Amino acid sequence: MSLVRNCIVNPPEPLPVSRLPKQTLHHVWSPKLKRALVFTSLDQVRLWVMLEVNPAVTTYCERPATVSAQHDCRVDFWLLRDGRPQYLALGHTDKQAPSGDGPPAALSSLSIEIIRSIDLDEHRIWIQNWMALLPYLNTGMRLIDVSLARDVVNFFDPEASFLDLEQHFVRHDPVLIRTAAIAGLHAGHLVSADLVAQSWTLNSRIQQYSKAAHHAA
Repeated sequence: MSLVRNCIVNPPEPLPVSRLPKQTLHHVWSPKLKRALVFTSLDQVRLWVMLEVNPAVTTYCERPATVSAQHDCRVDFWLLRDGRPQYLALGHTDKQAPSGDGPPAALSSLSIEIIRSIDLDEHRIWIQNWMALLPYLNTGMRLIDVSLARDVVNFFDPEASFLDLEQHFVRHDPVLIRTAAIAGLHAGHLVSADLVAQSWTLNSRIQQYSKAAHHAA
């Protein structure tokens, strides 16, 4: 238990990238971690998008050293989801622990979830939409003040589209207003069923998370 608690207080550090000859590296910027990350496969990028935009995931680490340095299996991510630590491995990793002296205590107390390409394909539209939306946060999130962010979240009661939002805040830069809405989605204050089911446009509709949860109940 003490090792698990230590993982929560002190997240693991990412191991250096191990690059094969002529292998393409994918460089991204994480608004959640506020640092650059490097991946060696598109599936790693797609899984990263899912972690980055999931509000329940408060932090994460790619190529976590506390696992990979002590264990033969390749683990792609460590994360905290709903306050609980977890490890994710893409489909190239065996779900069973390797033979030998057994996994470290931290691994025996935590689950390693295997993510296959087919699992990521099920969220293809959502991932592609967020790959288009995240650059807004990278360039404009720092320009949004607290009052504007609050006003934008409050606007989406009732449900409205990006276009409705920009027409309402006509005195503001439309890209900044759009970025504020994306930041609200990223933080979990807003939700959009449209982004799950169809390609993002200015007609994609958004609503406050609390209203969406109440409607679903």
